[in-house]
Amino acid sequence: MRRPPPVMTPPTHPLVRWFLRPQPPAGEWRLRGVGSRARGRAKRAVLAGVAVVAVLVLGMNVVLDTARPEWHDPEIWHRIKQLRGETAATGSHARPLVVALGSSRSQMGFNPARMGFDDDPAGPRIYNLSQAGCGPVHEVVNLKRLLDAGATPDYLLVEILPPVLAGNGPVEKVFAPEKLGAADLPRVLPYCEHPRDLLAAWLAARVNPWYSLRISLMSHWGAGSTMPWQWRTDFLWKQMKEHGWMPYFFTEIPPGQRKEGIDKASGQYVPYFADFRIAPLPDRAYRDLLALCRARGIPVAFYVMPESPTFRGWYPPAARERIRSYYRELGVPVFDASDWIGDETMFADGHHLMRHGATAFSERFGRECVGPWIRNGGR
Repeated sequence: MRRPPPVMTPPTHPLVRWFLRPQPPAGEWRLRGVGSRARGRAKRAVLAGVAVVAVLVLGMNVVLDTARPEWHDPEIWHRIKQLRGETAATGSHARPLVVALGSSRSQMGFNPARMGFDDDPAGPRIYNLSQAGCGPVHEVVNLKRLLDAGATPDYLLVEILPPVLAGNGPVEKVFAPEKLGAADLPRVLPYCEHPRDLLAAWLAARVNPWYSLRISLMSHWGAGSTMPWQWRTDFLWKQMKEHGWMPYFFTEIPPGQRKEGIDKASGQYVPYFADFRIAPLPDRAYRDLLALCRARGIPVAFYVMPESPTFRGWYPPAARERIRSYYRELGVPVFDASDWIGDETMFADGHHLMRHGATAFSERFGRECVGPWIRNGGR
């Protein structure tokens, strides 16, 4: 009788089990090892790339909000830096600083160098801190930017654009999100009808600032001349004169071009005069600005830039009376220069002054308004 085969028990020691495991076909060990190592290297490379991109994005955002704010909003921050540089270069801290906030009307028509104070060692220093497309909320934001930069004005001039007093459109539609700094968001969002829309647009711009600010970055880094002239932005600081003045681009323009500009201005501003009323949004912004200046002890005066006879003819009598009544309600001086210039050829389009128009306005404005206002201590 045969003896039954012995029962094989599996080995219990780990090393024995490892040596007795099923063997893969020849060469598979080498391929498995290579594939595993390659996948590991690829994973590490991807993670390293993500980390580098995150560091670059974070670093750029920090730079935009600290050392180089002019990369995201050149018009204002180049002016603030110029203002601080002029103060440091001349050592004129003892002279009172008068800052003007305004739109492109002021940017082109308000020339501080022609106001008659530069040669007066005891006279005020005038600086034009205007920005194209700047409305009441923009002026509040730009004042706070100036204060954050440590350049507190002794006197503040604030331009009023009369038709815009009736404008109550969503603020999020007029602010370019990529031009806002992190500190600007809490200043703008309270005025927004849909603040989440502006916040989302700002975050999208800041997630990839290299793309959203590519034109400004290229212009600042010396590549502006390689781009089509329609894209370039370096003129915003290269054509800026002393004290922040940006003269109109041409010394003369043909009548046909002026007419085209007037027609465009008519389409933009005449709709404001239909059932004209002071809108809550601009009124709120101006009240907030006045409250901030009272808290800082800064005397404020509003001013209205000149308008051509054609432009002034668009105001209905009721609208003009309501605007004048609103000036009185503000409780501070309002220098209304809207009817100072009756020559259409001094304007490019009925409300932007040519260079000779800017000279005429600035000389009179300094002599008749700013000078007496400063001598009276801002009263």
